[in-house]
Amino acid sequence: MKILEEQNMVKAVQKFLEKHKNSQDSPVTVAICSPAGECVFLLKMDKAPQLSYEIAINKAKTSAVMKVTTRAFHERLVRENLSIADFCGSGTTGLTGGVPIFCGDEIFGGIGISGCRPDHDEELAYELLSYLTAECS
Repeated sequence: MKILEEQNMVKAVQKFLEKHKNSQDSPVTVAICSPAGECVFLLKMDKAPQLSYEIAINKAKTSAVMKVTTRAFHERLVRENLSIADFCGSGTTGLTGGVPIFCGDEIFGGIGISGCRPDHDEELAYELLSYLTAECS
């Protein structure tokens, strides 16, 4: 199964939105990037902060290209006393809320969520990841 096929992404995001449409969660922006960091899906919920648009894309891109969560990437920056500039890539971020998409050992891309507290963005990204990879074996 191709995780990033349009139909699968739309179905996964629909499940995600159905669960959250009546929740107390703040509106968010959802981004999904290919393994190369290209944004292949983007949805900004009504009333999500405008800044969440770029942040969600950067979280997804970082997770896809670096093949780690943005939390793990941030921890590496701190541990190794590095800055984002050391990676020479535009759109790289250490803000929590980005998770890579794996099926087995194969990277399929990254998910970025922005609009809530970073820790909650991360929880939401993992939730969407579970919908995307539900049929991954």
